[in-house]
Amino acid sequence: MNETKFETAFYCIRCMSDSLHTVVYVNDILHKVTCQTCGRESVITPDLPKEVYIRYFDRILSKPSRITKEFKADLSHFLSSLPYRVLSKPYRTYREFKGIFKYVHKNDPPKEE
Repeated sequence: MNETKFETAFYCIRCMSDSLHTVVYVNDILHKVTCQTCGRESVITPDLPKEVYIRYFDRILSKPSRITKEFKADLSHFLSSLPYRVLSKPYRTYREFKGIFKYVHKNDPPKEE
């Protein structure tokens, strides 16, 4: 899971002025904006697993065209890297989904018994 944070100036409706805000993106999906002056936090709660899975599915659908482009660009590199990529892809996919699962569930409230 790729979390990106950066600071930018926005107009804060609580502060009634331009102030610095921390913006958090999760896999290029806007997740949270926090005012550094007053602490107001706006959380955008898209269904992150759904969004990530949709993007992953789009990557799968575009794979044939990307492979064809890579094949045409440099055949020798394509053929030499293919065995490693075929063997490592299941592990890379597992790591990606594990990261998604951890990120989604890290802020879940504890379950009461």
